[in-house]
Amino acid sequence: MIGRGRVIFIIFLLSLSGCSFGKQDELVTLTINYPSEQQFYQMYAHDFEKKYPHITIKVVNQDMNEQSVEPSTDVIFIDQLHVYNRLVEEGNLINLESNIHKTAFPISELSPIVVNSLRSEVDGEIYGLSPSFISHALYYNRELFEKSGVPFPKNQMTWKEIFDLAKRFPNQGSDGERIYGFKSNYYTAIAFSMILRVGQTEGLQFINPETLKVNFQSDEWKTIFSDVIQLFQYNVVYDQEDTMTGQIVPSPMLTGKAAMEIQSYSTAYNFDAHSQFVGAPTIKWDMVTVPVATRMSDQSDYYDIQEIYGISSTANHAEEAWKLIEFITGDTQKMKANVDNQLINGLPARTELIKAAGHHDLSPLYVLNPVTNSNNPYDYIDYEILNAFKVVGQSIVEEAIQNSLSVDEAIYKIEVEGQRVIDETNLASSTQLK
Repeated sequence: MIGRGRVIFIIFLLSLSGCSFGKQDELVTLTINYPSEQQFYQMYAHDFEKKYPHITIKVVNQDMNEQSVEPSTDVIFIDQLHVYNRLVEEGNLINLESNIHKTAFPISELSPIVVNSLRSEVDGEIYGLSPSFISHALYYNRELFEKSGVPFPKNQMTWKEIFDLAKRFPNQGSDGERIYGFKSNYYTAIAFSMILRVGQTEGLQFINPETLKVNFQSDEWKTIFSDVIQLFQYNVVYDQEDTMTGQIVPSPMLTGKAAMEIQSYSTAYNFDAHSQFVGAPTIKWDMVTVPVATRMSDQSDYYDIQEIYGISSTANHAEEAWKLIEFITGDTQKMKANVDNQLINGLPARTELIKAAGHHDLSPLYVLNPVTNSNNPYDYIDYEILNAFKVVGQSIVEEAIQNSLSVDEAIYKIEVEGQRVIDETNLASSTQLK
């Protein structure tokens, strides 16, 4: 028999351990906004709940891109950098610096592209983390360059240098089929979109975000207009617009009909797949960095982050929220196992985990530093306004390509007619909101 005193002592010990055990394993439901519950569970939540069985993930549908939406989840998922910066400014995200230091989070192992992009524009602190980043490169067809006797592209070329290479290609290959010296990653309003994109790279603005007034009056803008218009007059740019018929037309880069193309990281993994499944010819390809600004040759404005996780300033379970973010962005084993699934959201933030594409050097996708401040007009101007402006601009640039207008006349006409459509679209949008 167990003595009465010993029984009391055992009960006392059990009660102590029970208190500790209960606190450690208190059941918690952790909420996060994410577009697809199934995808989030497949990528993260199943394994996270195995590691932390007392935590259950609840995925809710809440779009943080709407400025009027108040965060209501513990963990906030954000798919646009400018939305992330807005949420920081509004005080909706918890500063993660103390969590990073307290848990010895391996932030030094993440690419500076991710870390620097997520440093707040307000105080330079970090309020969110990401396991991935979007990147682009200039892909080129080595065989077409060799046949045409054109030197291969190099890293850190300017737009003008790329255009000069494109103009050296013939319009037809040896088989009589159409050859393009260059293809942009635009599918509508191609020429005018390229003009705006070159200006963006060079750090130029064409519209005041406060007044919505258009202004192309500078020597730099005039040079850009002239360079792009001349490129189209040489007839070396792939200018077939998307017809929206639902028919998938393979990129001329994948079919061997384009010498150069700017495209995302995913293109590096598409060459072999396209030749295997479609029976297309195998392309001898390579890549260099995207075009850089004349005065900032070590920076790229083609990076993006579309998978950011932060902790809501009103989170009910901030400690568990950090565990989830730490798991998604800092668990090396999980990131290794997730490489294939992760490609849908970007390249791994740990660049040593980037999946190989044959024997190709993929460093052009991450070797440049991100620009300090984004100059993307879609970050601060409504997309409907910009798209309406592009339609007008494209029609006028086409007149200049056909030599019906001079460059100066085209710029003036775009400022006048473009301003009119911007004002009309803005007025219509404002009326709808009332």
